[in-house]
Amino acid sequence: MSDKVLGNIWFHTIGHTDLLRQNPHIGAFHFYHRYCFFRDIVLSKKFKITDYWDRYEWQGRGSPHNHGLYWMENCPRVDMEDEAARDVFARTWGFHITALNPEPSRTVPQGEGNPLSVDPLSVEMTFLRLSQIVNRCQRHKCNTTYCLRARKRTGDLARDMEGAAADIEAANAANPEKECRFNFPRALRELAAVIRKEGKSYYVFEAARNDNLMNHFNPAIILGWLVNIDISPCTSQQAVITYAAKYCSKSEKKTEPYCKLADQVLPHTAHLQPLLSFSSRLMNKLIAERDYSAQEISHLLLNLSLQEGTRMVVSVDCRPLEQHARTYRVGEDINETIGNYRKYLERNEQYGGVTYLEYLQSYNLKTWRRLAAQAKKRVLSYFPRYRSTETSTQFNDFCRVKLMMAHPHRSPEELYVVGGHRFDSFAAAYKCCREHHDTHPDDHYGEPDTNELRAEDDEFELEVHEEPVVEEDWHELARMLPDRPLEEEDINMLGRRDIDVDYDWTPHVGRYTDDGILNGDYWKQRKARNRLDLDVDHQPLEARDSLNRDQRLVYDTAMDHFLNQEPSQLLLHVDGGGGTGKSYLINLLFAHPQAAAAGRGTPVWRAAPTGVAGNQISGTTLHSVLHLPINKDFKPLSTIDKAQLQMKLKDIKYLIIDEKSMLGLRQLSWIDDRLREAFPNRNEEFFGGLNILLVGDFFQLPPVLQKPLY
Repeated sequence: MSDKVLGNIWFHTIGHTDLLRQNPHIGAFHFYHRYCFFRDIVLSKKFKITDYWDRYEWQGRGSPHNHGLYWMENCPRVDMEDEAARDVFARTWGFHITALNPEPSRTVPQGEGNPLSVDPLSVEMTFLRLSQIVNRCQRHKCNTTYCLRARKRTGDLARDMEGAAADIEAANAANPEKECRFNFPRALRELAAVIRKEGKSYYVFEAARNDNLMNHFNPAIILGWLVNIDISPCTSQQAVITYAAKYCSKSEKKTEPYCKLADQVLPHTAHLQPLLSFSSRLMNKLIAERDYSAQEISHLLLNLSLQEGTRMVVSVDCRPLEQHARTYRVGEDINETIGNYRKYLERNEQYGGVTYLEYLQSYNLKTWRRLAAQAKKRVLSYFPRYRSTETSTQFNDFCRVKLMMAHPHRSPEELYVVGGHRFDSFAAAYKCCREHHDTHPDDHYGEPDTNELRAEDDEFELEVHEEPVVEEDWHELARMLPDRPLEEEDINMLGRRDIDVDYDWTPHVGRYTDDGILNGDYWKQRKARNRLDLDVDHQPLEARDSLNRDQRLVYDTAMDHFLNQEPSQLLLHVDGGGGTGKSYLINLLFAHPQAAAAGRGTPVWRAAPTGVAGNQISGTTLHSVLHLPINKDFKPLSTIDKAQLQMKLKDIKYLIIDEKSMLGLRQLSWIDDRLREAFPNRNEEFFGGLNILLVGDFFQLPPVLQKPLY
């Protein structure tokens, strides 16, 4: 069968879900870039977007979401307290957003298939196509694990319940009536409207609808995005804050406090080493059992942004200057990094009239150059936000921040002076400022005696539905072990299990009496008794006559160099494809110099980039003989390691490196550096003056994550 047929069989066998589960990085990368293209090409042009802010979020089951806020050009501004203005707002947005189902009574024809799997470029955009998409993606389906929740009891209802019979109260508590937290089904309406729902302090937009389960949608967006969406215009800051707190800032599962985690761990703590067992189990709970989805982790590993926007955000430390955090940059010298507020206070005379608000919003924070006229002002993120009520103990700090942002100054003490008068407190100074200065730009820090906008409480009880865990085969096998339940991970059980205690160990007593086992240095003794021997079988001199012309040329070059009393350094390339006798030649080049050395030590060392290649020539790896790093930066050897390497190489005159195609440029430079280190008397020469033979075929395997020699 062809590769294409095999690929199709494999694809259908595994299935789309399994493929996505096995390759979460592809899903994360695709979702991020698809949304970015859709936002920049479709949304920005169709709705004339001037600003945006969006954030990625993942549900407990791992599916990605994007929550976005968009600012449109010439968008209608509305006073929600004015009924006529609300009508204009509803008519304007009703043109863009709808909940009208093209076919409210639609049933899927037999054999129609999934409309989302069709190539969108090959399908005509008709109302039939729109109907297929919205009926598949936009119709809400209520279920207990997703949206059905019990409504929280209000104070009045709670008092009524206290007076009810105990059995009725118990029944209601056990089986409370559940409602959809997304308020489905919704009332049908012919025209869009702005309404205030019961129990809410803000207005919401409701589109025209003929289907009480249809989500809001825009036809162009749903036909292009081809996934379920929800779209609504912002009616007030309170509505935005509540939405962000409910959907953009809450995790799917509430994080348990440490004391709860400790309670779960304590029953499974080992008795012999309770502190070690408890600590290790608690770390496993904190680290290994978090409910982050694979796509979220892949999103972070791919260095993709979790939040994006058209405005740069600058953090503003609102604490007194002496409490500001001090940071240091460690390089050749340790230097303190100056914060934005200190930079402002120490500014040049030419910027004396610039306020701190202007500096943060409209100036380069390093060079003090004013941003271009068309550049968008930065968004300020204040911390902390002090209470603005006059009766609060934080009100004086609130007034200090307001003065700090609006009045040019070079010291916080100057903020006590307003209009030439010095006041005893920031509150008194700010009161004078409000009475005489009414032209300060809005710093978005709030106004005195105004309630800070906070997210309204959710009217529904929080429910956590954990998905069933699909157990692996080894889980079942683990349960079969005696006295070792799956949830226990006690490392001290070995030797105390039922099977260990019941076993008759008498025949085994005295069987293993090796001193190394008793003293704990068995492997050290074994290595000492079986040191690495690079000797090869004896090869008679007549064996050289079996070499072909090219092999004999290499052999004669190397042997003549070896027999010469004071030869110059030999750096030799030996090329040859597979099966041309390179390994046989290496054995001769090793055996004959070894015989000529007459017991003075082996003069040749054979090595290769990998263990398999080194084993084929009865040698070692380059990493082991030269102490080369694997995936780390090259570092000089310690005094002890350097002495051991010099002892190992004291009789070595030649280093034969096989499989040179697998040798990278960086690795070759490490070999050069290490050999210069091993032979300090000749460290001005390549490879410390050691003779090097590079053997192999450049048309074979390349190096891993390195640039090849060719």
